Amino acid sequence: MAGAMMSFAPQAGAGTSNTKLKCDFQSDPTVKATMGSKPDTGDQAFTVTGPESATAGEQIRVNIDPGVSPAASPLATTVKVTPTVTFTAKYTGGSAVLSAVGATLDLPLVANAGIDVPAFAANIKLPAGASGKVDLLPKAFALKIQVPEPTPLTLNVPCTVTDAEPKPAYSVTLAAASTAGGSSTNSGSASSGSSSSSSSSSSTSSTGTSTSGTTAGNDSLAKTGPMDDALSMGLLGGTVGLLGIGGVLLATRRVRSSRNA
Repeated sequence: MAGAMMSFAPQAGAGTSNTKLKCDFQSDPTVKATMGSKPDTGDQAFTVTGPESATAGEQIRVNIDPGVSPAASPLATTVKVTPTVTFTAKYTGGSAVLSAVGATLDLPLVANAGIDVPAFAANIKLPAGASGKVDLLPKAFALKIQVPEPTPLTLNVPCTVTDAEPKPAYSVTLAAASTAGGSSTNSGSASSGSSSSSSSSSSTSSTGTSTSGTTAGNDSLAKTGPMDDALSMGLLGGTVGLLGIGGVLLATRRVRSSRNA
């Protein structure tokens, strides 16, 4: 089952950098008095595991196993330790310094033996301007040690990688920046397919007011409506009525003329 779970686990990049460290206690009188005046030097391996790919400027989670430090404790006691690993991040066209700070943990120290800090997880923010592949090269390893007894004491133990060109402990490939441009929209005025043509224009003079009308279409006559039909019928009826009255008057005059004769 463990093998099956490992096969379905997310892919991660991992590497180990075997370096040489020098822990110089001369700069801190308290550390010098506690750890000794002679600097501790020796080998130390850094193993880092993290995602295989990421994005520039992204904060990623890595797991760091710093191995056994050349710095040794003169006393056998349990202390609280806060580890910090500093890396040189190298990428195409530049470099940056990144620090990974681990959580404070209780660590039992063995007298006159190298301090072995267990593996810890930490966040690292990748350079925003990086591209291609980012290699993390160990640069320094610092320990903040809090001794609770017999007298509470805080020690800062600085250790520096002395290798001229240490091997990368971890590499992450950055996703290429998107080059796809956005869609462009061209906005223009569309001409209407329908057009109105004026084929005839008429002017009617009535009570001194001129009105003009436009007929749309292709030389088509104006259409008449129900009101036009009613008006025509009215005029026709009036004309017939007048003709009838005229006929009656003419017949009456003839009858009168014959009687008088």
